[in-house]
Amino acid sequence: MPPSTDWDEIKRLAADFQKAQLSSTTQRLSERNCVEIVTKLIELKLIDVIFTTDGKEYLTSQQLLKEIKDELYVHGGRINTVDLAKELNVDLNQINASVAEIVKGKEVQLVSGYLIAQYYLEKIAREINEKLQLQGQITVGELTLQYDLPAELLQHNILEKYLGKIIIGKQDSSDPRIFYTEEYITRTKAKIRGALTGLLKPTPVTVIINHCNLADRLFMNLFDQINAPGVLTGRQAGALYVPSCYSKSQNDWVINFFKQNNYLEYDALSRLGISDPKGYVKRILVNEDLTFLSSCVIGSQIKLQLDTALEDCILSKSYMDVVSLLPSVLSDSDIINVLDELLKNNSKSTILFENTVFSNHFIENLKQNCMLMAEKKAEAVVKSGKYQQFYLEKQINKATEMSQTTYIDHKAERREERRRKAASGKGGGGTQGRETKTKAVKKHTKSKQAAHDSDSDESPNMSKKNKADLEIITTEDVETIIKETLENEGLDDLLTPISEYIQRSLNQSALALAKEIADKLIQDTSQNRKQTHSFAQDKINILINDIKLYEKGFKLMPSDQQPQFIKYLLKSLGGDILAEFCKYAGNQCNLSVQVDTLTIEQRNKIINDLPDEYKKTLVALNATLSDQNMELFYQAVDVCLSECGMILKKVDKKKDKLLIQNHREKLISELEVCDEPALCLHIAVLAIFTILTQNMLHASGRQVPIVISFLKTQIKEEDFQRLQYYHELVAKFLTSSAEEKVDVEDKLKVELPALKNMVQEIKKYK
Repeated sequence: MPPSTDWDEIKRLAADFQKAQLSSTTQRLSERNCVEIVTKLIELKLIDVIFTTDGKEYLTSQQLLKEIKDELYVHGGRINTVDLAKELNVDLNQINASVAEIVKGKEVQLVSGYLIAQYYLEKIAREINEKLQLQGQITVGELTLQYDLPAELLQHNILEKYLGKIIIGKQDSSDPRIFYTEEYITRTKAKIRGALTGLLKPTPVTVIINHCNLADRLFMNLFDQINAPGVLTGRQAGALYVPSCYSKSQNDWVINFFKQNNYLEYDALSRLGISDPKGYVKRILVNEDLTFLSSCVIGSQIKLQLDTALEDCILSKSYMDVVSLLPSVLSDSDIINVLDELLKNNSKSTILFENTVFSNHFIENLKQNCMLMAEKKAEAVVKSGKYQQFYLEKQINKATEMSQTTYIDHKAERREERRRKAASGKGGGGTQGRETKTKAVKKHTKSKQAAHDSDSDESPNMSKKNKADLEIITTEDVETIIKETLENEGLDDLLTPISEYIQRSLNQSALALAKEIADKLIQDTSQNRKQTHSFAQDKINILINDIKLYEKGFKLMPSDQQPQFIKYLLKSLGGDILAEFCKYAGNQCNLSVQVDTLTIEQRNKIINDLPDEYKKTLVALNATLSDQNMELFYQAVDVCLSECGMILKKVDKKKDKLLIQNHREKLISELEVCDEPALCLHIAVLAIFTILTQNMLHASGRQVPIVISFLKTQIKEEDFQRLQYYHELVAKFLTSSAEEKVDVEDKLKVELPALKNMVQEIKKYK
């Protein structure tokens, strides 16, 4: 507040100002002077005024507040602050400052840029009430669109505040944003009840809701209150309304059909509108003994009828067609399930062929009609020698089944076997007399077996059944005999499956009969198939002499390496000696030994089947094969020779030199025609050892590095380096990937001629 003296001065100036305005033009202040005076007063803070937007007018804060309230009233209690600034020609910031003062009271509020008076809200409440009474239901959402006001303001400051005062209605308890009148709910219930009462079949709820023009939620809420003559299948949009009259008709039809036919088809129930046929049947037919199948459900009467027919079939030693006793709606899988249940307790008395049940007696009679033919066929197959070949193959396959499967996964063992043969006396250069004798034995026993083995190798995909069974009786043989009987019974369509069943059983009987005939034939001719005493003795002497020659060879190796050579020598040639003893003893004891080369399993089987007089000595000899002790092996061989009545012939040293020479030449000739890198290295190392030491060496592929190390001091450095390099290439070839093998294989091919020439040069040098 300015001092009184200043205020008096202002009054004088104002009087002068007014006087000047009333005076003539020459005495008035210009507009510019007035603006400057007002500006000066504002600077001196002597007055507080607000400029208009164009700057030509001034007004005080109190005047602005008054004009804002006047504008709000003129616009019905609601005006936008931006529009207010335009109407009053005042800056929006000044408007907002004044609005802040106005809304401090409870009569006016600022909502989303709008000044809204309380009387405006009361006006809207009256309008909403009129609309509610007219429509019966309103939602906050539609009011928001209509009045362009926030939903929260409409719901809390209008609808809920004036509900029961200005707005006559109720708020929905499940959705507070919906309001309705009692009359509307009553009308809606009546509308729903009328629609449901008029329905006679299951109807989707969506159809009812659309017909009644209702909300899904409201329909679901009111449905429980109207005692509808029906039920809902669910509370989702896709639910159905099922009238009680329809359910009753449905239940009556199902019960009556089941009483008449004793079965219910799921598809038929689905056509009636039953979504869960199995669950529905369980609820309706609670006290019935039901069997649920994939396509239908059957009752106890059908099962009782089947049981009775099956008993009659067994007692009459006849057959029955199950399909004729079952409902036609049953699928193939259902018929199979019914038959499984039916025959579960009678599986030993009946046989099933394509839905026709036969008693065992009926099938057995058909089989007996074929027995005479089976006996003739069995006798013929033994006379032709086919059974003997089959029995031999069966014994071999049984003993070697496990080893054959492992050969597929162990290729190294096959390579090892080839190397062993290449280095052994039999394959690598024993005396010609011995080798000729060995070949003669193999050729003699290979006549039938080898042909079969060749066929087996050529057709590895042959089924196990063809390898395991000899077909003495064919299906066609059986069909020829039983065809007339089945045709008389009208069962000619089952001729093939019944013949196949009888053929399997009849073939086993024929095999058993053939075995008896063959055993008798073997007993009569066993003496002709035994090995002679002198032949076995000569063969064993040859093998023992070979072992002693090989023993001299490996004794040149370092002492710490010799056990490996002993182990391999006993495993191979020692095992051959044991095999000869087994064959001789088996023939002496009338055991069936019809192969020249025995596997470990075959040897063990023969030993176990021998009497104690042979078994004890052969078991002792077999044990020495894994002891790595040559002396114990020789002692065990002497005991076996004594037990078998054989003698060990004196060694001819001149003949031994010839054996070594033949062995060397055999190795060199094999090397010339060999193209496999690993085998070429193996043969070359053994040949060089024999040339340099004049001794034979029996070594496996794993022992090649040891022999190469031994030869280091025996050959030139450049030759040793060539052997070592070739060995490294072979090792890399066996362990490298497919991409690397191509490069290594090329290097091996380049080095192979040099390796072969090196062996020839060493031979010439010696």
